[in-house]
Amino acid sequence: MNIYLVRHGETDNNYNKTYYGKTDCSLNNNGRYQASIIKNRIEKINFDKVFTSKMKRAKETAHIILDDSKYELIEDERLNEMNMGIFEGKDHKELEENYSVEWKNWCNNWKEYKIPNGESYIEFYERVKDFFEEILRGKEKDILVVAHGGVIKSIYSYILGENLDIFWKISSRNGDIALIKYEYGNIYIDSIIPVEI
Repeated sequence: MNIYLVRHGETDNNYNKTYYGKTDCSLNNNGRYQASIIKNRIEKINFDKVFTSKMKRAKETAHIILDDSKYELIEDERLNEMNMGIFEGKDHKELEENYSVEWKNWCNNWKEYKIPNGESYIEFYERVKDFFEEILRGKEKDILVVAHGGVIKSIYSYILGENLDIFWKISSRNGDIALIKYEYGNIYIDSIIPVEI
């Protein structure tokens, strides 16, 4: 089984380096350009299934990179980015200044601390894990998943022995394409191709 993980193209929130997950924003011009590059790189692959989150930025990326007449997008809310609650739309400096208690609590226990009006990383990880394990039980040869940086990094953490601390030691940039292979009961990260080198 080949699982292709694509992080959506850039949004203004990415460009401005703010924390966001449930904020449902569209791609910016650069994000649409990145999606066009992805399209050229994967156009020869015939996917058996295509999954996206329910967020605009992921669906918009999928529509650009795929032939809409050929594929049905399966939207799955388990692929939505982590809900950042009161941190949504704010940058690092603003959180330290205006949400110092919550920021400190999150920094001290980022896995278990539930951001007010949001979710904890553990809650987020468990729903991503649930989706991914369901995919692994399937019989498809080639699957495309268009999702978010946090989702993809969580899948990496799962593959690398469910070591959640790995989350902060790896990157998933806008437009990256990762190929995950699952064969003979072994799952591994085969390659990660950046959209722009």
